[in-house]
Amino acid sequence: MSESSKPEVFMHRLRLFSPLRKWKKNDYPLSPYVHISIGTYGETKEGDILLSPQLMTAIEIDEAVNSMKKELEEFRTKAKKELQTLKSKIK
Repeated sequence: MSESSKPEVFMHRLRLFSPLRKWKKNDYPLSPYVHISIGTYGETKEGDILLSPQLMTAIEIDEAVNSMKKELEEFRTKAKKELQTLKSKIK
């Protein structure tokens, strides 16, 4: 299977949590903040949170890690934009 035709296995693991998104100009002043939260995951009987399916080869490990890195970079951009939007509401 070519690299470009491989399906994206890992998507939407992370979620942006922004409790102040509905903050309005005259609301109690707070410093803006955001959280990284887990969007989707699996869980073992012992309570371990799993962020990937079983990884059985070096290629699967590389794909999982690369996908997580890509998602984190996308999250970085979205979180910074959200934080900037929150800060602009305070001014």
